[in-house]
Amino acid sequence: MKEFNLSLLREKFTIIPKNETEDPLIATSNRIVLPLVSPDGIDNEEFIVRTQNMHSCCRMAASIIKEFTERGSVLHRAQPVDWKLMWHDVIKGYERKWNDDIWCVIYFKGRILFQSGKYHPFLDIIEQCDASNENNYQQSIKLAEDIFAKAGKQVIIKHDSNIALVLQTKPDIAKCGIIIRAASGTTTFNYTTKLRYSAQAKITAYTILTAAASFLEAVQLSFTIGLLKRKIDFGMIKRHSEDEQKFKKSETRLGNLNRAIKGYEEKYDVFYRPDKPDFFEMVTKANEFAGTFLKPEK
Repeated sequence: MKEFNLSLLREKFTIIPKNETEDPLIATSNRIVLPLVSPDGIDNEEFIVRTQNMHSCCRMAASIIKEFTERGSVLHRAQPVDWKLMWHDVIKGYERKWNDDIWCVIYFKGRILFQSGKYHPFLDIIEQCDASNENNYQQSIKLAEDIFAKAGKQVIIKHDSNIALVLQTKPDIAKCGIIIRAASGTTTFNYTTKLRYSAQAKITAYTILTAAASFLEAVQLSFTIGLLKRKIDFGMIKRHSEDEQKFKKSETRLGNLNRAIKGYEEKYDVFYRPDKPDFFEMVTKANEFAGTFLKPEK
């Protein structure tokens, strides 16, 4: 693929019954549309990746891009792709141990190719509507309302979304913009990646997306560490408890992500605008923010 573009969307669907005695249902997700086309145009497949968090969504999408780039069509093979193994490689280690809510689902033309973990079934409905509605995503929401009505349930569906990541890659340059909104504030930055040497191998979309996943996870972990540190300081977490172990493992994981990003910067020329995010400064800010709503144990 000479040029590749994608975005990561954070979504929240609120399904409000017109019968006011019933509570609204909420479905949240991170979503990437993954259009894959071979250089000769013969292989042309579009997948939808949905997961519980942003960095896992990026890593799973990167794994699919890599599989397609190196081996061609993902769907038409004598030996089918092992989706379960691919997902296991994405979440192995820290994510698998400390995130009980992690889930993933992969769609192709509204059909589920792979699913793992517990997610809201409404997401299946919206993907089926999108596939049958020629990828007019907003119109698919109206179609979903009609499906509920035919089933005897009158609802209004509200859709809130924001773009968390935008990526554009070419063989010799890649641009990535990240916008993360959290309780402690909004983190926004862009970075451009260029080949360091004329003889260096070309830039690949899956390499850039994997690096973006490291940034996304590091930002999230910074908040987690700051919050847990404040709880420890306030005596809300006991020594040798599982939460204390999570705190220590989170610090180790953040250190590993920081080293991975530095390794990426050593391989390529990376230019940030504004400055590169300082994760340890983010930990401090998250810790201070946690102090505004937590109280010490008596």
